[in-house]
Amino acid sequence: MSPPHGAELLEHFRARHDALVSELASLVRFDSPTGQSQLVERLAAHCATELEKAGLRAELIPDSNGPHVFAELPGSDPALVLSGHTDTVWPTGEPGRRPPRIENGRLWGPGVYDMRAGLALILWAVRALSELGIRTDRRILVFLSADEEFGSVTARPRMDELLPRDAIALVPEPPCPDGALKSRRKGVGIYELRVEGREAHAGVEPERGVSAIAELCRKVIEIEGFRDPERGVLVNVGTIAGGSATNVVAGFARAGIDVRFDRLDDGKELERRLRALVPSRDGLRFDVEGEIVFPPLVPPRETLAIIDRLISIARDELDFEISTGSSGGGSDGSYLAARGLRVIDGLGIDGAGAHARDEHVVIDRIPLRAALFTRFVVELSTQSAATSGS
Repeated sequence: MSPPHGAELLEHFRARHDALVSELASLVRFDSPTGQSQLVERLAAHCATELEKAGLRAELIPDSNGPHVFAELPGSDPALVLSGHTDTVWPTGEPGRRPPRIENGRLWGPGVYDMRAGLALILWAVRALSELGIRTDRRILVFLSADEEFGSVTARPRMDELLPRDAIALVPEPPCPDGALKSRRKGVGIYELRVEGREAHAGVEPERGVSAIAELCRKVIEIEGFRDPERGVLVNVGTIAGGSATNVVAGFARAGIDVRFDRLDDGKELERRLRALVPSRDGLRFDVEGEIVFPPLVPPRETLAIIDRLISIARDELDFEISTGSSGGGSDGSYLAARGLRVIDGLGIDGAGAHARDEHVVIDRIPLRAALFTRFVVELSTQSAATSGS
């Protein structure tokens, strides 16, 4: 049986349009903030169940931030990896406060764009293989990280163990704003600067105190000065906290720092500068924790050849003109590419507002993106596809 044409897949998903929208909304209702392991487990278990219904062998891999999902459809190697994540940046209870809603042709809700839509695409694609009786040759692996929004700190060792380096990976993270694939991404580093000072009564003997908050404020200004937009270096101090009471000279303070860079050397230099920070006076102590969590995504020639073929399929079979672009965000695709996998990223559903309250996807693009993603899965899970372009 020959693989289905993209137009056939599009018709398949158009006929299920309402069910697809409903299922995506149901995924948004799951509450799974990064680090809330019991909440993450609820969604992970749901995804594992749905993957098993589609004919894959699925398991939950326990970890401190919640279980990762690993599933496999047997076949030959090199494998095809479908990579996603079950966690979101939203705090506990956010789906209850802002439940999914349909308005102006869009589905709105926390996490719908990043990346409940991507989870749905993975489920719909493997389900379509079963429903349409599509036979694939290559092994298909699904890996869903429990803590991608924290840099997949617990997931990376599992990916190293389970995902072969000679595989191709499809990552249905949100596309570029114009719908393009993400062929390039910035590297990402996440750090916390902790300042320890000395407490004292702010009114009785303030001279005995050494304010950690005051010192942190000075260092935030210095750190923000590390930016170099012309080189693609971005620095953001996104959170600060400290002190115990308004009438106490602050004995501690901390800041969360996010850095982005186009070149790995620039990322390493940023880390060196953060670790080299020194207090401005006696009585203060610094501690910097964190690391580069995602290297920059820079596609090799072999990946670009695969992308060119997929772009041709989108144009010829679905009349869909798609291009490539770059993103300031990191993803597991960046990590997998650094390990040697050939990664095609940004395959999610059109929308906007990642990590923002206006997060949404465009409803009428759901069948097209489902057909596109499924067609790519079929194309890259055949015998010839895994080596073509290498």
